[in-house]
Amino acid sequence: MAVSNRGRRAPFRPSLASTLAVAVGLPILSALGCWQVRRAHEKEILIEAAAMQQAAPPLRLGESVSPDRVPEYRRVMVRGEFLADRQGLLDNQVRDGQIGYDVLSPFRVDGQSSLLLVDRGWLARGARRSDVPAWQTPGGPLTLIGYLRRPMDLPLVSGEVRERFGSLWVVGEIDPLLLEPVLGAPVQRRVLRLAPESEYGFRRDWPTVSMTPQRHYGYAVQWFGLAAALLVMYIVHGVRRARLRPEQEE
Repeated sequence: MAVSNRGRRAPFRPSLASTLAVAVGLPILSALGCWQVRRAHEKEILIEAAAMQQAAPPLRLGESVSPDRVPEYRRVMVRGEFLADRQGLLDNQVRDGQIGYDVLSPFRVDGQSSLLLVDRGWLARGARRSDVPAWQTPGGPLTLIGYLRRPMDLPLVSGEVRERFGSLWVVGEIDPLLLEPVLGAPVQRRVLRLAPESEYGFRRDWPTVSMTPQRHYGYAVQWFGLAAALLVMYIVHGVRRARLRPEQEE
């Protein structure tokens, strides 16, 4: 005697809405997790490459070696002099919860017609923005050691000089092209970050990357976790919905 299967409950009966949610959400969440993993790998490669460049002997910039030909993060040695009357500040720099400025000093390199902007490091400011820290800038010929870095392109942050404190100009980000009219000379496209062993600097603990590989991995775990949670909720919902369906008997 044949037994009909019409009266049996389906073990899994998800709704159309939940199926659509999983069909759309699961690939997106998984793709975001994979993207964060790729970004973490890219940052690891960048950090390793930067460490190798900074471990190499410094190159001497001058007539024969232009900053444009030096690899990113490669240490360099420059001979020239600061232009103390044209210095500026990089705004909104935070260290240990304290707001301050990075001191930006233009430097005329021997044998170069364009100026090299030197980031000499961080100094804390006072309670008001105009409470600018005081510092000394040596005059005359001297030698600096540091590494070249392209300025960060921050979204919604302008590199225009919109504020001054006396002779000091203030910018939210470094844009060499916009600084050329202020400094009265062409400006190299990369900035020299002063090395810790070099004199004439302040606090210099810049990270190689703005977001560490560990943080990218952490975000990847979150995205994959959301994808797993969505899938589990979908399965649980489908099973419960199947159990609640009234049994049909022939």
